[in-house]
Amino acid sequence: MKNLIVIAGAPGSGKSTLASSLKEKLDSTWIDYGKFREFHLDRDWKKANDKEEQLAFENLLLVVKNYLKHGYKNVIVDDLRDFRIQQIPKEFKEGDYIIISLVLDDVELEKRITTRNDGWKNVPDAQAWNNALKDRAILSNEYKIDTTHKTPEETLKEVLRLLEN
Repeated sequence: MKNLIVIAGAPGSGKSTLASSLKEKLDSTWIDYGKFREFHLDRDWKKANDKEEQLAFENLLLVVKNYLKHGYKNVIVDDLRDFRIQQIPKEFKEGDYIIISLVLDDVELEKRITTRNDGWKNVPDAQAWNNALKDRAILSNEYKIDTTHKTPEETLKEVLRLLEN
């Protein structure tokens, strides 16, 4: 098992569902970065600026590193933008983390976005985010999982297998 589990993906890819399932299955801590940002920004990010976002990310790193320092295992972090995901290998030791990037096809992503009850509803932005993630080179300790035709349970099983290695 890894000490830090980072879940990446566009809105609608299944990040929150996976994080919630992992938290329950592993009896672990889950930090939703979206909630973390709300300490500094409004829910819609209308007042967002680079300085406040940087402050929120630095605070997240401090909190995660403090959990790890105190012996917590399987700390789950989700809802990071991809440029932040790309910083994880610089911030944590090679064997201490795993990045699970959830991707899917545009048709399925649009279906999920338009039928969800809450959360991000901008389909073109979500598709651009998803496609950029699919096209980006794989990072150290990163695994990309296509969730297009997978149930949440199937995705969870695949991730648990990766965590066992």
